[in-house]
Amino acid sequence: MSIPILGQGPDRHDRKYGAVHQRSETAQGDIHDSEILVMEDLLATLMDRYQTRSFTQQEFEREADERFFDIGWAIEVSWHPFTKNGRLVEGGLAPDIDLVGRIEKKDFDHDQKVAEVTRNILELDTPTGVIKSAPEGISR
Repeated sequence: MSIPILGQGPDRHDRKYGAVHQRSETAQGDIHDSEILVMEDLLATLMDRYQTRSFTQQEFEREADERFFDIGWAIEVSWHPFTKNGRLVEGGLAPDIDLVGRIEKKDFDHDQKVAEVTRNILELDTPTGVIKSAPEGISR
């Protein structure tokens, strides 16, 4: 059964997966840092497989869709022209992959997000262990 999003009928993602959940939350950044690491590995694998050989858009889209489905995400692949050494590659297109939403309906675990951010599992150039809840200088 498809779940309408924002008062609209089911779209192609809902029809394909049965329903795609948490679209607005995904847009707000409700993605665990551990999921980002898995996606980075997946994107590196796709880049390794496709950057040095000829392929069709459908071939790439099918594999990307299947791999993201395996980790629980619906995606949208769009294509755009690209440059190499500052020059437009004529007839060449590069993919952009956008997350549409989660395939499995589950509540986002905010405690897990806080734990992953405070442990800095993405190894960002920020101090670990503390998340400020309000900027300094704001009185409540």
